[in-house]
Amino acid sequence: MDERLRHFYIESRIKNSSSGELLLMLWESLVESAEKAEAQIGAPAGSPERTSATQSISHCINIITELSTALRHEIDPPLCATLSSLYAYFAREFSGALRTGDPRKIGTILPMLRELKAAWEKAQKLAGQAQLTSGVHLTPA
Repeated sequence: MDERLRHFYIESRIKNSSSGELLLMLWESLVESAEKAEAQIGAPAGSPERTSATQSISHCINIITELSTALRHEIDPPLCATLSSLYAYFAREFSGALRTGDPRKIGTILPMLRELKAAWEKAQKLAGQAQLTSGVHLTPA
């Protein structure tokens, strides 16, 4: 796909998405980038694969930072504290993988990332169903 069309598609998708859908996009991108980084991080320093892994890890850390920043501690302090600690752990593991070139650091957290992504997908689906069942019903006057 032409890079301009890809950018247009992504921009359009972002502008027309709910906050829940945007959150899922972040999780999809995080998991995808983590998988890519895990596959390429063991390459020799300076190689195109290692450069790509470095970019993917940087992307992952940026997403984790965004997820952490978006937490609303005033709504559910215990949950947000747990997620904040988890996000910090993920960022440390990604940084460690980048520093050491060890794909196992990413491999260790990938199952957790996938599980959290699945949980957010389920939450989004349930929220959508709840919205449908509690919709406003207009009755004629």
